[in-house]
Amino acid sequence: MNGIRARVALLAIGLAVILLSINAGAQCGVERWSVKTGTDPDAGLVNLSSTTPTTIATMVGWPAPNPIPSNNRVSPYETTVSQLNATLVEYKLESDSDYHLVLSDGNGHTMIAEIPAPTCVGSGSPFLNGITNARNEFDAVYTATGSFHTANIPVRVTGVGMFDFLHGQTGVAPNGIEIHPVLDIVFNPSSTPDFTIATSPTSVSAAQGGSGTTTITTTVSGGFNNAVSLSASGLPTGATATFSPTSIATPGSGSSTLTLAAASSTAAGSYAVTVTGTGGSTTHTVNVTFTVTSSGGGTGVTNGGFETGNSSGWATAGTASVIAGAAHTGAYGAQLGSTSPTNGDSSVSQTFTLPSSGSPKVSFWYSNHCPDTVTYDWATTTLTDNSTGTTATLLAKTCSATATWTNVTYDASASAGHSVTLTLTSHDDNYTGDATYTWYDDVIIQTSTATPDFTVTTSPTSVTAKQGASATTTVTTAVSGGFSNAISLSASGLPTGASASFNPTSIAAPGSGNSTLTLTAAASTPTGIPAFLRPAIA
Repeated sequence: MNGIRARVALLAIGLAVILLSINAGAQCGVERWSVKTGTDPDAGLVNLSSTTPTTIATMVGWPAPNPIPSNNRVSPYETTVSQLNATLVEYKLESDSDYHLVLSDGNGHTMIAEIPAPTCVGSGSPFLNGITNARNEFDAVYTATGSFHTANIPVRVTGVGMFDFLHGQTGVAPNGIEIHPVLDIVFNPSSTPDFTIATSPTSVSAAQGGSGTTTITTTVSGGFNNAVSLSASGLPTGATATFSPTSIATPGSGSSTLTLAAASSTAAGSYAVTVTGTGGSTTHTVNVTFTVTSSGGGTGVTNGGFETGNSSGWATAGTASVIAGAAHTGAYGAQLGSTSPTNGDSSVSQTFTLPSSGSPKVSFWYSNHCPDTVTYDWATTTLTDNSTGTTATLLAKTCSATATWTNVTYDASASAGHSVTLTLTSHDDNYTGDATYTWYDDVIIQTSTATPDFTVTTSPTSVTAKQGASATTTVTTAVSGGFSNAISLSASGLPTGASASFNPTSIAAPGSGNSTLTLTAAASTPTGIPAFLRPAIA
């Protein structure tokens, strides 16, 4: 009996030793740890084969999400592999086993980059190899301890953006953005000729038939020395883009004014316009959100194409995110629900004012991923008239496993001029094995518009002059339907010896204005013969 007790005691001691050994090992993080190490459900949205050059100044200007999601990514900031050149100011080993790196651009901007311990990264993480690589690269140059060490060495850091909670971290950016995890770090990198392209403001609004401007700025580095040509794509039907100047002269730093103009027939809504700068063999792009509002009034939909890369303009509920994989057109779309089961409704909603004229219609596209039945899971959309309190169902509950993109266009004429709330919803019953989610994109307000035209009138409609004398009348032109042209004026049918002169000779664009017509009869002009006015579009 005593022998048995002795063996049990020895086993207990052995177990205690094993537990002590485990607890004495690396301690891993907690807050947003799945996002930091790539074990979150959105990790697959990160394209590891594509790297986007950026700067600390650019990253610290990104809008911080509120609230910060604990287990999902904020697109595009946390789904993009970013690369920047900076100075590694100092570093230390954190209590969660991360290497904490403080980066500076030398212009007053700092941010944090962190390299997790590979032992704290799940084996299924797509970031594991990169994290292991970065950790080895750092260990080959420095040894991190629990205290900060000064480095002041140039580095090129590649990794994935991550918004962290602010709690007084050393070197933290004002918006909490970090490169976390670091996937590659190069010490004393050689400078490569390159340029960056940016826009300010990042969004432009114009009414149908109107225009708006933004400034495109390019900045060179590393000895780049080329002219940078500019172009735009992704314009809605009828819209145009013009640059002044059309290219940035060598060496490639400068600015250009981009004018985005909407035709009277361009559908109201938000569009992602991609501005491309090309210099030599180097090409970079930047997106401008172009919002077209109805000429019939109304506020229109904000960020209806989700091309800001986030849910700005929309109120969210449940599990709602904006991701690249959910785009019908452009780069981004809204995903409501998740690839993992969720419980209840996930939605985005927006309140706006419909145009008071033009028979407004609400149009959107959706793609439903529903392996269940409509009894339990579904997608649905409603429009509430905040003036009358009535709610219309634009999309009845639907459940489809085909995930095809489908358009819904609803005639909202009954609510013209009213404040309305549009709610896009996906519902999941949280049942394991049949997670339901829905993608929504391209939410716009359509209106019917008149054909561009003009009218011409005279006042008075008749004039009389004696032979050898003259008389005047006022010619007036008025445009409609978004007409925008200069109108030249001429007269025909004059009697022999008579003349006609206009002051001015044409009406400047868009075409509304007045001109004085002087009709002069010669002494020999026969009496009683009328003349005719003939306007023409210049």
